[in-house]
Amino acid sequence: MDDSSSSKRTRLIRSVSFVVALSVFWLILFLDISDSFSRFFHDYSFGLFLIVLVLYSLASRLPDRHVAPVLLAGTMVLFALSLSYLWSSGFSDNFIIGGLLPYKDGKNYYFGANLILHGLSPVNAGQSTERPLFPGFLSFVLLLTGHNLKVAIALIAQLAGFSLYLSVQRIRKISGPLTAGLFATFLYFFIQPWIGYSMSEMLGFTLGCFGFTMLWLASNRRDRSDLFLGLVVLMLAVSARAGAFFIFPMLAVWAGWVFRGDRGFSIRTFLLAISVIVAGYLLVNSVYPRLLGIPPGSSFGNFSYALYGQVRGGAGWHSAIEELGTRDPSVVYRAAWQYFLDHPIGLFIGVAKAYRDFFLFGDQSIFPFGEFVWRNWLNILLWMAAAALLVLGLVRSLSEIRQNDSSLLIAGFVGMVLSIPFLPPVDGGARFYASTAPFFYILPALGIRWFQKDQQSARSLNGLVQNDILASRYASIGMILLTLIAPPVLHSLAQEPGYTLPACPAGQASYVMEYHPGSYVDFVKSGSGSCGYVPEVCRNDFENNNVEKATDDFCQFLFKTMATDGACVRLIPAIDYVNDRFHYFYAARDRFPGGIPTGVVSGCAIEILTKNQTIYQVESMSLEEK
Repeated sequence: MDDSSSSKRTRLIRSVSFVVALSVFWLILFLDISDSFSRFFHDYSFGLFLIVLVLYSLASRLPDRHVAPVLLAGTMVLFALSLSYLWSSGFSDNFIIGGLLPYKDGKNYYFGANLILHGLSPVNAGQSTERPLFPGFLSFVLLLTGHNLKVAIALIAQLAGFSLYLSVQRIRKISGPLTAGLFATFLYFFIQPWIGYSMSEMLGFTLGCFGFTMLWLASNRRDRSDLFLGLVVLMLAVSARAGAFFIFPMLAVWAGWVFRGDRGFSIRTFLLAISVIVAGYLLVNSVYPRLLGIPPGSSFGNFSYALYGQVRGGAGWHSAIEELGTRDPSVVYRAAWQYFLDHPIGLFIGVAKAYRDFFLFGDQSIFPFGEFVWRNWLNILLWMAAAALLVLGLVRSLSEIRQNDSSLLIAGFVGMVLSIPFLPPVDGGARFYASTAPFFYILPALGIRWFQKDQQSARSLNGLVQNDILASRYASIGMILLTLIAPPVLHSLAQEPGYTLPACPAGQASYVMEYHPGSYVDFVKSGSGSCGYVPEVCRNDFENNNVEKATDDFCQFLFKTMATDGACVRLIPAIDYVNDRFHYFYAARDRFPGGIPTGVVSGCAIEILTKNQTIYQVESMSLEEK
């Protein structure tokens, strides 16, 4: 066999193995695995941490021809099992209902995505106005899947897993299997709580991994195109899930140092990097929102609440709304400034608390080791080990700061540390750092190299084959197109469906909404039919696995109403085109013997208001003629 035939055969085997590895994700979801098993893979535990660490480290030691598909398949298994638990348990909390339906913040992103899909502005969709990149991206994924929310959520989870795999591959090629294994484990447990949610953390994490991968390549290859591509993708990441913006000036300084040539510092590269950063910021956070009909100044308006909480001594963002009684950012900014002038010490207290919460063991820590319970001594020991490895990683990187990749890590770490006072963990824990998580977790991962006898050269480029480099580049470019370009184009071409407004009796509201497969949940009475996997959720599972049932009046309404309805009721989150508002449509299936049709439907409903949501209890429903 000649070299050409052998090369083609190798490429074919490689392609097939990658397809098989990606298919494992869907196979696990198709198998309908019991939640009693998948629960173990959804929540953090010390035992699961050790299992994941060992498996990733062992997989990273395999020969090059085997390691890539095995690493990818293993990552797909972990992500799929975590998602499978949500779908098989009916789990519900502040962001999800019945294991699938977006709730509260998640609902606003889904609302915004559906508005974009129909050519409408997401200006009234809460977080969609402040962080429009994720609803824009979600709108494209929904279009791609035929508006099937279940498949769209799975694709987003799989993409996050693929981005984790790519970033781990880069680290393994340069720094060895043990470092790669620990790095992968940290990243997995960071994003694990958000797998299966329609939240911006998923997109921020995915883009952050791609951006980190490109910048890591740029540091080793000294390729300006990789540098600028990495900066653009990272800007998308930090804008999708508002995060550590101070990382960008540090990366610009790093770029000037790395591409200095024979000089001490490259002013040209520094200015080019700054230009890319500024242009990217304006494009993403000024031009992009306007293309979706969002007025100027709406993006990151919630930063005013965080700032107010900080000047109040770390009181948290809710304090602004509770004390000022407004959501107007300009009012909140003025109040924060006035309070700082009167009590400047409050800001320093807030900053100190932010650093404490970020680094120390606890619920808000950057280290993902479970709940803050001092009896969990194994988790405390794990945190202490991780903190020690972080210090060792910093020391090693500082001692090798003249090396490109070490200086990259120092620049990223300093940028994140400078951002902590403006992203206080009290406002949301570590999720603010989803877009820059790889820049942090690589340091404790590298710290473990102090204990390796046969330390692999951190500068070896032998494993950076052209296929790996092209995969990272194409993936990054593809994410830019899907996140930044596709949604405005989709928004400009879309239009609201036509309909005939139905006449309704007094006390009932007319509605017109769009209903699609995989975008609803059926709550089935246990023992009355098949249930146990989304969209058919057993009522007992929904109630037993609902962490908000004691305080959330929306869930309490569902429990109370389902108790008097038949064997199956359906909950559909959708836009009412009559007034472009978002509702949860509640329909008892036994009132519709022929089933509920697919497409644009209209009818009459009784409006029920809860504290945070609006429910339309459907009284009649009919399919709109096309």
